Amino acid sequence: PLILSAMDTTFMATYAIGNIISGKLGDTFPPTTVLAIGLFGSGTCLFFMNVALWFDFEGFSTQLGNFFILAVYFLFGFFQSTGGPVGTAVMGNWFCDKESVKKRGLIFGLWTCHQYCGDVTAALCTAWVLGAGLPYWWALLIPALTNIGWAALTLQLVADPADAGIITDDVRIRLEKLEAKRAMLKDGESIEDSGPTPITYAGALRIPMVAQYAFAFGFFKLTNYVLFFWLPYFLGKNFDAVQANLIASLYSVGMMPGGIIVGVVSDLFGGRRASVIGAFMCCLIVFLSIFSVKSEDLSASALLVMLAIMGILVGGPNNIITSAVAADLASHPSVKGSNKSLGTVTGLINGCGAITASVGLLAVGPLQAAYGWGSVWLFLIGCTTTGTLLMAPKIYDELFPKPKAEAELEALV
Repeated sequence: PLILSAMDTTFMATYAIGNIISGKLGDTFPPTTVLAIGLFGSGTCLFFMNVALWFDFEGFSTQLGNFFILAVYFLFGFFQSTGGPVGTAVMGNWFCDKESVKKRGLIFGLWTCHQYCGDVTAALCTAWVLGAGLPYWWALLIPALTNIGWAALTLQLVADPADAGIITDDVRIRLEKLEAKRAMLKDGESIEDSGPTPITYAGALRIPMVAQYAFAFGFFKLTNYVLFFWLPYFLGKNFDAVQANLIASLYSVGMMPGGIIVGVVSDLFGGRRASVIGAFMCCLIVFLSIFSVKSEDLSASALLVMLAIMGILVGGPNNIITSAVAADLASHPSVKGSNKSLGTVTGLINGCGAITASVGLLAVGPLQAAYGWGSVWLFLIGCTTTGTLLMAPKIYDELFPKPKAEAELEALV
Protein backbone atom coordinates (compact mmCIF):
# COMPACT_ATOMS: atom_id res chain seq x y z
CA PRO A 1 0.00 0.00 0.00
CA LEU A 2 2.80 2.44 0.83
CA ILE A 3 4.54 2.02 -2.51
CA LEU A 4 1.18 2.36 -4.34
CA SER A 5 0.51 5.59 -2.45
CA ALA A 6 4.01 6.85 -3.25
CA MET A 7 3.50 6.01 -6.93
CA ASP A 8 0.22 7.98 -7.04
CA THR A 9 1.75 10.96 -5.23
CA THR A 10 4.83 10.99 -7.47
CA PHE A 11 2.77 10.77 -10.63
CA MET A 12 0.29 13.47 -9.58
CA ALA A 13 3.09 15.87 -8.56
CA THR A 14 5.01 15.57 -11.83
CA TYR A 15 1.79 15.52 -13.86
CA ALA A 16 0.64 18.80 -12.27
CA ILE A 17 3.98 20.56 -12.79
CA GLY A 18 4.34 18.96 -16.22
CA ASN A 19 1.03 20.47 -17.39
CA ILE A 20 2.35 23.96 -16.76
CA ILE A 21 5.63 23.22 -18.55
CA SER A 22 4.10 21.22 -21.43
CA GLY A 23 1.59 23.92 -22.32
CA LYS A 24 4.39 26.45 -22.71
CA LEU A 25 6.45 23.98 -24.77
CA GLY A 26 3.46 23.39 -27.06
CA ASP A 27 3.25 27.13 -27.77
CA THR A 28 7.01 27.48 -28.25
CA PHE A 29 7.87 24.41 -30.34
CA PRO A 30 5.94 22.42 -32.97
CA PRO A 31 3.01 20.89 -31.02
CA THR A 32 3.14 17.59 -32.87
CA THR A 33 6.78 17.17 -31.85
CA VAL A 34 5.92 17.81 -28.19
CA LEU A 35 3.00 15.37 -28.38
CA ALA A 36 5.19 12.75 -30.06
CA ILE A 37 7.84 13.11 -27.34
CA GLY A 38 5.10 12.66 -24.70
CA LEU A 39 3.76 9.54 -26.41
CA PHE A 40 7.22 8.06 -27.02
CA GLY A 41 8.26 8.82 -23.43
CA SER A 42 5.06 7.32 -22.02
CA GLY A 43 5.58 4.16 -24.07
CA THR A 44 9.19 3.93 -22.94
CA CYS A 45 8.18 4.30 -19.28
CA LEU A 46 5.62 1.50 -19.63
CA PHE A 47 8.29 -0.66 -21.28
CA PHE A 48 10.72 -0.01 -18.42
CA MET A 49 8.02 -1.09 -15.95
CA ASN A 50 7.98 -4.39 -17.83
CA VAL A 51 11.77 -4.58 -17.60
CA ALA A 52 11.46 -4.34 -13.81
CA LEU A 53 8.96 -7.22 -13.90
CA TRP A 54 10.94 -9.40 -16.33
CA PHE A 55 14.18 -9.13 -14.36
CA ASP A 56 12.45 -9.17 -10.96
CA PHE A 57 14.07 -6.02 -9.56
CA GLU A 58 11.86 -6.37 -6.47
CA GLY A 59 13.16 -9.89 -5.78
CA PHE A 60 16.77 -8.80 -6.21
CA SER A 61 16.36 -5.83 -3.87
CA THR A 62 13.17 -4.30 -2.50
CA GLN A 63 14.80 -0.88 -2.31
CA LEU A 64 16.06 -1.14 -5.90
CA GLY A 65 12.65 -2.23 -7.18
CA ASN A 66 10.80 0.55 -5.35
CA PHE A 67 13.31 3.22 -6.36
CA PHE A 68 13.21 2.14 -10.01
CA ILE A 69 9.40 2.16 -10.21
CA LEU A 70 9.17 5.55 -8.48
CA ALA A 71 11.80 6.99 -10.84
CA VAL A 72 9.85 5.69 -13.85
CA TYR A 73 6.61 7.13 -12.46
CA PHE A 74 8.38 10.45 -11.89
CA LEU A 75 9.16 10.67 -15.61
CA PHE A 76 5.82 9.12 -16.59
CA GLY A 77 3.91 12.03 -15.05
CA PHE A 78 5.84 14.56 -17.12
CA PHE A 79 5.36 12.66 -20.38
CA GLN A 80 1.65 12.10 -19.73
CA SER A 81 1.12 15.80 -19.05
CA THR A 82 1.78 16.73 -22.69
CA GLY A 83 -1.57 15.36 -23.91
CA GLY A 84 -4.05 17.80 -22.36
CA PRO A 85 -2.61 21.29 -22.96
CA VAL A 86 -0.79 20.55 -26.23
CA GLY A 87 -3.70 18.56 -27.67
CA THR A 88 -6.06 21.40 -26.79
CA ALA A 89 -3.73 23.87 -28.53
CA VAL A 90 -3.79 21.79 -31.73
CA MET A 91 -7.59 21.59 -31.57
CA GLY A 92 -7.72 25.36 -31.12
CA ASN A 93 -5.53 25.84 -34.20
CA TRP A 94 -7.86 23.87 -36.43
CA PHE A 95 -11.25 24.90 -35.03
CA CYS A 96 -10.89 28.68 -34.96
CA ASP A 97 -13.19 29.79 -37.79
CA LYS A 98 -16.39 31.67 -36.91
CA GLU A 99 -18.66 28.64 -37.34
CA SER A 100 -16.42 26.46 -35.18
CA VAL A 101 -16.24 29.15 -32.48
CA LYS A 102 -20.06 29.18 -32.35
CA LYS A 103 -19.99 25.40 -31.80
CA ARG A 104 -16.85 25.38 -29.65
CA GLY A 105 -18.65 23.87 -26.67
CA LEU A 106 -19.95 20.93 -28.72
CA ILE A 107 -16.64 20.38 -30.51
CA PHE A 108 -14.51 20.40 -27.38
CA GLY A 109 -17.16 18.56 -25.38
CA LEU A 110 -17.01 15.69 -27.86
CA TRP A 111 -13.21 15.86 -27.97
CA THR A 112 -12.84 15.53 -24.19
CA CYS A 113 -14.49 12.10 -24.42
CA HIS A 114 -11.15 10.77 -25.68
CA GLN A 115 -9.85 10.32 -22.13
CA TYR A 116 -12.78 8.07 -21.23
CA CYS A 117 -12.37 6.14 -24.47
CA GLY A 118 -8.78 5.54 -23.40
CA ASP A 119 -9.92 4.30 -19.99
CA VAL A 120 -12.37 1.88 -21.57
CA THR A 121 -9.82 0.66 -24.13
CA ALA A 122 -7.25 0.04 -21.40
CA ALA A 123 -9.77 -1.91 -19.32
CA LEU A 124 -10.81 -4.02 -22.33
CA CYS A 125 -7.17 -4.66 -23.21
CA THR A 126 -6.40 -5.82 -19.67
CA ALA A 127 -9.50 -8.01 -19.60
CA TRP A 128 -8.50 -9.60 -22.94
CA VAL A 129 -4.94 -10.26 -21.73
CA LEU A 130 -6.13 -11.93 -18.53
CA GLY A 131 -8.95 -13.78 -20.28
CA ALA A 132 -6.57 -15.14 -22.91
CA GLY A 133 -4.30 -16.53 -20.22
CA LEU A 134 -1.33 -14.35 -21.26
CA PRO A 135 1.23 -13.15 -18.68
CA TYR A 136 -0.14 -10.04 -16.98
CA TRP A 137 2.78 -7.88 -18.13
CA TRP A 138 1.25 -7.94 -21.63
CA ALA A 139 -1.30 -5.45 -20.24
CA LEU A 140 1.62 -2.99 -19.97
CA LEU A 141 3.51 -4.03 -23.08
CA ILE A 142 0.58 -3.55 -25.49
CA PRO A 143 -0.06 0.11 -24.50
CA ALA A 144 3.72 0.70 -24.47
CA LEU A 145 4.02 -0.39 -28.09
CA THR A 146 0.82 1.46 -29.01
CA ASN A 147 2.15 4.71 -27.54
CA ILE A 148 5.43 4.41 -29.40
CA GLY A 149 3.65 3.62 -32.66
CA TRP A 150 1.24 6.51 -32.21
CA ALA A 151 4.19 8.83 -31.55
CA ALA A 152 5.57 8.03 -34.99
CA LEU A 153 2.16 8.75 -36.55
CA THR A 154 1.77 12.03 -34.64
CA LEU A 155 5.01 13.36 -36.13
CA GLN A 156 3.38 13.18 -39.56
CA LEU A 157 0.33 15.28 -38.58
CA VAL A 158 -0.15 18.98 -39.37
CA ALA A 159 -0.49 20.93 -36.13
CA ASP A 160 -1.58 24.25 -37.60
CA PRO A 161 -3.61 24.95 -40.76
CA ALA A 162 -1.23 27.85 -41.45
CA ASP A 163 1.49 25.26 -42.06
CA ALA A 164 -0.67 23.91 -44.89
CA GLY A 165 -1.21 27.37 -46.39
CA ILE A 166 -4.71 27.81 -44.95
CA ILE A 167 -5.43 31.38 -43.84
CA THR A 168 -7.44 31.26 -40.62
CA ASP A 169 -8.89 34.23 -38.73
CA ASP A 170 -5.89 34.24 -36.37
CA VAL A 171 -3.46 34.29 -39.30
CA ARG A 172 -5.43 37.07 -40.99
CA ILE A 173 -5.42 39.20 -37.82
CA ARG A 174 -1.69 38.63 -37.36
CA LEU A 175 -0.99 39.68 -40.96
CA GLU A 176 -3.14 42.80 -40.53
CA LYS A 177 -1.20 43.76 -37.41
CA LEU A 178 2.05 43.07 -39.25
CA GLU A 179 1.02 45.37 -42.11
CA ALA A 180 0.10 48.08 -39.62
CA LYS A 181 3.58 47.84 -38.09
CA ARG A 182 5.22 47.94 -41.53
CA ALA A 183 3.29 51.11 -42.36
CA MET A 184 4.94 52.81 -39.39
CA LEU A 185 8.50 51.85 -40.39
CA LYS A 186 10.99 54.40 -41.66
CA ASP A 187 12.61 54.11 -45.08
CA GLY A 188 15.11 51.25 -45.22
CA GLU A 189 13.60 49.43 -42.24
CA SER A 190 11.89 46.08 -42.62
CA ILE A 191 10.09 43.55 -40.51
CA GLU A 192 9.64 39.86 -41.27
CA ASP A 193 6.69 37.63 -40.45
CA SER A 194 8.15 35.11 -38.03
CA GLY A 195 4.75 33.95 -36.83
CA PRO A 196 3.07 34.61 -33.50
CA THR A 197 5.39 34.64 -30.52
CA PRO A 198 4.66 32.27 -27.61
CA ILE A 199 3.07 34.05 -24.68
CA THR A 200 4.88 34.24 -21.34
CA TYR A 201 3.44 32.84 -18.12
CA ALA A 202 2.99 36.39 -16.83
CA GLY A 203 1.28 37.38 -20.07
CA ALA A 204 -1.07 34.39 -19.84
CA LEU A 205 -1.99 35.23 -16.25
CA ARG A 206 -2.75 38.81 -17.31
CA ILE A 207 -5.48 37.56 -19.66
CA PRO A 208 -8.74 38.33 -17.81
CA MET A 209 -10.07 35.41 -15.72
CA VAL A 210 -7.17 32.99 -16.38
CA ALA A 211 -5.93 33.12 -12.78
CA GLN A 212 -9.47 32.87 -11.38
CA TYR A 213 -10.28 29.88 -13.58
CA ALA A 214 -7.01 28.20 -12.57
CA PHE A 215 -7.94 28.38 -8.88
CA ALA A 216 -11.64 27.65 -9.44
CA PHE A 217 -10.75 24.57 -11.46
CA GLY A 218 -8.62 23.37 -8.53
CA PHE A 219 -11.67 23.29 -6.25
CA PHE A 220 -13.83 21.61 -8.90
CA LYS A 221 -11.07 19.07 -9.61
CA LEU A 222 -10.76 18.38 -5.88
CA THR A 223 -14.47 17.58 -5.72
CA ASN A 224 -14.02 15.22 -8.66
CA TYR A 225 -10.98 13.51 -7.13
CA VAL A 226 -12.70 12.94 -3.79
CA LEU A 227 -15.78 11.42 -5.40
CA PHE A 228 -13.72 9.32 -7.84
CA PHE A 229 -11.22 7.94 -5.32
CA TRP A 230 -13.33 7.71 -2.15
CA LEU A 231 -16.77 6.63 -3.38
CA PRO A 232 -15.95 2.86 -3.54
CA TYR A 233 -14.52 3.04 0.00
CA PHE A 234 -17.57 4.93 1.29
CA LEU A 235 -20.07 2.63 -0.43
CA GLY A 236 -18.20 -0.43 0.85
CA LYS A 237 -19.76 0.16 4.27
CA ASN A 238 -23.24 -0.81 3.07
CA PHE A 239 -22.55 -2.88 -0.07
CA ASP A 240 -20.20 -5.69 -1.01
CA ALA A 241 -17.10 -4.84 -3.07
CA VAL A 242 -18.69 -5.70 -6.43
CA GLN A 243 -21.83 -3.64 -5.77
CA ALA A 244 -19.84 -0.73 -4.37
CA ASN A 245 -17.61 -0.52 -7.45
CA LEU A 246 -20.58 -0.92 -9.81
CA ILE A 247 -22.50 1.89 -8.13
CA ALA A 248 -19.40 4.14 -8.00
CA SER A 249 -18.73 3.49 -11.70
CA LEU A 250 -21.99 5.28 -12.58
CA TYR A 251 -20.31 8.49 -11.44
CA SER A 252 -17.57 7.98 -14.05
CA VAL A 253 -20.14 7.06 -16.70
CA GLY A 254 -21.96 10.33 -16.04
CA MET A 255 -18.78 12.35 -16.54
CA MET A 256 -18.44 11.31 -20.18
CA PRO A 257 -21.58 13.05 -21.55
CA GLY A 258 -21.17 15.87 -19.01
CA GLY A 259 -18.72 17.81 -21.17
CA ILE A 260 -20.95 17.46 -24.23
CA ILE A 261 -24.03 18.65 -22.32
CA VAL A 262 -22.29 21.69 -20.82
CA GLY A 263 -20.71 22.47 -24.19
CA VAL A 264 -23.97 22.30 -26.13
CA VAL A 265 -25.94 24.29 -23.54
CA SER A 266 -23.25 26.99 -23.38
CA ASP A 267 -23.25 27.22 -27.18
CA LEU A 268 -27.04 27.68 -27.15
CA PHE A 269 -26.59 30.57 -24.70
CA GLY A 270 -24.07 32.36 -26.89
CA GLY A 271 -20.91 30.97 -25.30
CA ARG A 272 -21.87 32.00 -21.76
CA ARG A 273 -19.92 29.07 -20.31
CA ALA A 274 -19.26 30.54 -16.86
CA SER A 275 -23.00 31.00 -16.28
CA VAL A 276 -23.77 27.42 -17.37
CA ILE A 277 -20.92 26.05 -15.22
CA GLY A 278 -22.18 28.10 -12.28
CA ALA A 279 -25.70 26.68 -12.73
CA PHE A 280 -24.30 23.13 -12.82
CA MET A 281 -22.27 23.77 -9.66
CA CYS A 282 -25.32 25.14 -7.82
CA CYS A 283 -27.20 21.95 -8.74
CA LEU A 284 -24.24 19.91 -7.50
CA ILE A 285 -24.36 21.72 -4.15
CA VAL A 286 -27.99 20.63 -3.80
CA PHE A 287 -27.07 16.99 -4.52
CA LEU A 288 -24.10 17.11 -2.13
CA SER A 289 -26.39 18.54 0.57
CA ILE A 290 -28.79 15.60 0.10
CA PHE A 291 -25.81 13.24 0.12
CA SER A 292 -24.50 14.69 3.39
CA VAL A 293 -27.79 13.89 5.13
CA LYS A 294 -29.19 10.82 3.36
CA SER A 295 -26.25 9.05 1.67
CA GLU A 296 -26.13 6.15 4.13
CA ASP A 297 -29.88 5.57 3.91
CA LEU A 298 -30.31 5.65 0.13
CA SER A 299 -31.05 2.44 -1.78
CA ALA A 300 -28.74 1.14 -4.50
CA SER A 301 -31.09 2.30 -7.28
CA ALA A 302 -31.35 5.81 -5.80
CA LEU A 303 -27.56 5.99 -5.47
CA LEU A 304 -27.14 4.90 -9.09
CA VAL A 305 -29.34 7.74 -10.31
CA MET A 306 -27.79 10.33 -7.99
CA LEU A 307 -24.20 9.44 -8.82
CA ALA A 308 -24.85 9.40 -12.57
CA ILE A 309 -26.34 12.91 -12.31
CA MET A 310 -23.47 14.05 -10.06
CA GLY A 311 -21.03 12.70 -12.65
CA ILE A 312 -22.64 14.92 -15.28
CA LEU A 313 -22.65 17.93 -12.94
CA VAL A 314 -18.96 17.49 -12.05
CA GLY A 315 -17.60 16.12 -15.32
CA GLY A 316 -19.22 18.72 -17.54
CA PRO A 317 -17.55 21.80 -16.00
CA ASN A 318 -14.24 19.96 -15.46
CA ASN A 319 -14.04 18.89 -19.11
CA ILE A 320 -15.14 22.22 -20.57
CA ILE A 321 -12.91 24.46 -18.42
CA THR A 322 -9.74 22.81 -19.73
CA SER A 323 -10.90 22.85 -23.34
CA ALA A 324 -13.58 25.24 -24.62
CA VAL A 325 -13.17 27.78 -21.79
CA ALA A 326 -9.37 27.75 -22.22
CA ALA A 327 -9.86 28.31 -25.96
CA ASP A 328 -12.21 31.23 -25.21
CA LEU A 329 -9.65 32.79 -22.86
CA ALA A 330 -6.79 32.32 -25.35
CA SER A 331 -8.92 34.10 -28.00
CA HIS A 332 -9.08 37.30 -25.94
CA PRO A 333 -8.62 40.40 -28.14
CA SER A 334 -5.47 41.37 -26.22
CA VAL A 335 -3.62 38.29 -27.51
CA LYS A 336 -5.61 37.08 -30.54
CA GLY A 337 -3.38 37.04 -33.61
CA SER A 338 -0.35 38.29 -31.63
CA ASN A 339 0.61 35.42 -29.35
CA LYS A 340 0.38 31.65 -29.25
CA SER A 341 -1.29 31.17 -25.89
CA LEU A 342 -3.78 28.27 -25.83
CA GLY A 343 -1.29 25.62 -24.70
CA THR A 344 0.09 27.85 -21.95
CA VAL A 345 -3.38 28.88 -20.75
CA THR A 346 -4.63 25.27 -20.69
CA GLY A 347 -1.46 24.09 -18.93
CA LEU A 348 -1.76 26.77 -16.25
CA ILE A 349 -5.41 25.98 -15.57
CA ASN A 350 -4.91 22.20 -15.53
CA GLY A 351 -1.59 22.29 -13.65
CA CYS A 352 -2.66 24.78 -10.97
CA GLY A 353 -5.92 22.88 -10.61
CA ALA A 354 -4.13 19.57 -10.11
CA ILE A 355 -1.84 21.10 -7.47
CA THR A 356 -4.79 22.59 -5.55
CA ALA A 357 -6.72 19.32 -5.76
CA SER A 358 -3.76 17.20 -4.63
CA VAL A 359 -3.22 19.36 -1.57
CA GLY A 360 -6.93 19.36 -0.76
CA LEU A 361 -7.09 15.56 -0.89
CA LEU A 362 -4.87 15.45 2.20
CA ALA A 363 -7.78 16.81 4.26
CA VAL A 364 -10.27 14.06 3.39
CA GLY A 365 -8.83 11.23 5.50
CA PRO A 366 -8.46 13.24 8.73
CA LEU A 367 -11.91 14.82 8.26
CA GLN A 368 -13.58 11.46 7.78
CA ALA A 369 -11.77 9.92 10.75
CA ALA A 370 -12.56 12.79 13.10
CA TYR A 371 -16.06 13.85 12.11
CA GLY A 372 -17.48 11.16 9.82
CA TRP A 373 -18.59 11.18 6.19
CA GLY A 374 -21.01 14.05 6.68
CA SER A 375 -18.04 16.39 7.16
CA VAL A 376 -16.50 15.21 3.88
CA TRP A 377 -19.64 16.10 1.94
CA LEU A 378 -19.78 19.50 3.68
CA PHE A 379 -16.12 19.98 2.75
CA LEU A 380 -17.01 19.32 -0.90
CA ILE A 381 -19.91 21.78 -0.68
CA GLY A 382 -17.42 24.38 0.55
CA CYS A 383 -15.00 23.58 -2.28
CA THR A 384 -17.74 23.77 -4.92
CA THR A 385 -19.03 27.06 -3.50
CA THR A 386 -15.53 28.56 -3.40
CA GLY A 387 -14.82 27.59 -7.00
CA THR A 388 -18.13 29.06 -8.14
CA LEU A 389 -17.51 32.32 -6.27
CA LEU A 390 -14.13 32.66 -7.98
CA MET A 391 -16.02 32.65 -11.27
CA ALA A 392 -18.56 35.22 -10.07
CA PRO A 393 -17.02 38.21 -11.94
CA LYS A 394 -17.20 36.32 -15.24
CA ILE A 395 -20.75 35.13 -14.54
CA TYR A 396 -21.78 38.73 -13.81
CA ASP A 397 -20.17 39.98 -17.04
CA GLU A 398 -22.00 37.30 -19.03
CA LEU A 399 -25.37 38.04 -17.46
CA PHE A 400 -24.94 41.83 -17.57
CA PRO A 401 -22.63 42.48 -20.53
CA LYS A 402 -20.98 45.87 -20.99
CA PRO A 403 -21.62 47.92 -24.14
CA LYS A 404 -19.62 46.40 -27.01
CA ALA A 405 -17.38 49.42 -27.64
CA GLU A 406 -16.47 49.76 -23.97
CA ALA A 407 -15.76 46.03 -23.64
CA GLU A 408 -13.52 45.99 -26.73
CA LEU A 409 -11.57 49.06 -25.51
CA GLU A 410 -11.10 47.51 -22.08
CA ALA A 411 -9.91 44.24 -23.64
CA LEU A 412 -7.19 46.01 -25.60
CA VAL A 413 -5.89 48.08 -22.66
